[in-house]
Amino acid sequence: MTHETPFTWEPFLRDWSGEWADSLTDDATRPPADESARRDRWLGFPGASEERIAALEERLGRRLPPSYREFLAVSDGWRHAGGFITVLAGTAEARWHEDAYGLAETFEDFLDDDPSPEELRDVEAWRRGLQLDVESDATHVVLDPGDDGDEGGEWAVYSWASWRAAPPERFPDFAAFMRSMHREFHSLRARTADGEPEFVNATTRRLDAQVEEARVRALGGDWERAERALDEAKGYGRPRAAGLGDQIRRLLGRTYLVYYEDLVTDPRYAPELLPPLVAEHAARRHGDDSVLTHHLRGAADDVVALAYTLLEQVRAGTYRYTAAGAFGEAVDRARESARSGDTDGAWRTLTDALPLWQPLGPDHVAPLGWVADPLLGPLLTPERGRALLSTPRGGQAGTPPVHAPTSAPESLS
Repeated sequence: MTHETPFTWEPFLRDWSGEWADSLTDDATRPPADESARRDRWLGFPGASEERIAALEERLGRRLPPSYREFLAVSDGWRHAGGFITVLAGTAEARWHEDAYGLAETFEDFLDDDPSPEELRDVEAWRRGLQLDVESDATHVVLDPGDDGDEGGEWAVYSWASWRAAPPERFPDFAAFMRSMHREFHSLRARTADGEPEFVNATTRRLDAQVEEARVRALGGDWERAERALDEAKGYGRPRAAGLGDQIRRLLGRTYLVYYEDLVTDPRYAPELLPPLVAEHAARRHGDDSVLTHHLRGAADDVVALAYTLLEQVRAGTYRYTAAGAFGEAVDRARESARSGDTDGAWRTLTDALPLWQPLGPDHVAPLGWVADPLLGPLLTPERGRALLSTPRGGQAGTPPVHAPTSAPESLS
């Protein structure tokens, strides 16, 4: 494994166990094993002795990869890995998978006539892999001895669930897989239901502070570090992370799965975030507005009404972006320049005024509505999106970047 800091199992597993125990209600009925784990604040089992690990290796005829071997020494198996694996194998349960469920044959059927070495590798994992799932919700996990994750003797992990309608997910080693399962656990607990204890712990506090720091960085023009921090927090399901990150992604020209989660239905941000959402919907959907309705679930009636009004305007080509203050005045001038064909001048007008732009609220990091404007939207290019994001705004100090080249590549609007 390659990590910036050494990965140690004991504190990671102890923290995870405590977070799991604290997320449970006192009055719920649980299986005895789960109640014992809750009481002990430990999802694992006693660590395996070196003799037990060596006996497993002798039975398998292979030395185990370092990260799984080290894990077993701390906990000989694991309960509740993520949300869908109830028991993960220890020394007694680990066994060769030998394509027990015909998965290799299933995945082979999806290969074309000239599969890549990587595609063949991914299929063979189910024939030669070490099965780790003992009890699960139709979720399969194997360690593949034929797929060395790196030069340190690690084996890649493959996980697949039929109900996910997605190909198997590959992890470079067992530690990476377990970190992913910890993120999955967090993402499933992030939004608590009525009667459940608030999900707050050292991990959530760290990530929430990271989200706030990323927000400030994004406004200051340090969008790359902000995006990385928000992506990590999003993986754990932290509130705000997806909505903030989507604003950055849209200005970089990425529209896939960009929905401005939670923020787009907030009346404070709807005037800025609904236009790009409905514009993308209009570009991809023809007459079927059920998907848009899904993205607006939980929104107040006036927000839903605004969304469909904007959708009509976008489809008719009559949507006109407006903004407040000096930046709004620059938007009007930029539109007129674009209308007359001076797109480079329009872009300069827009970006020169960007330091004067003010967010609509604390979770607004850049002007977005203009990308749906039929005259302003075509101004967006990869270079210009990065330049806009690099410009300090919203009261943050800094030096704006040099204007993007005037030879504009293909539009991202």
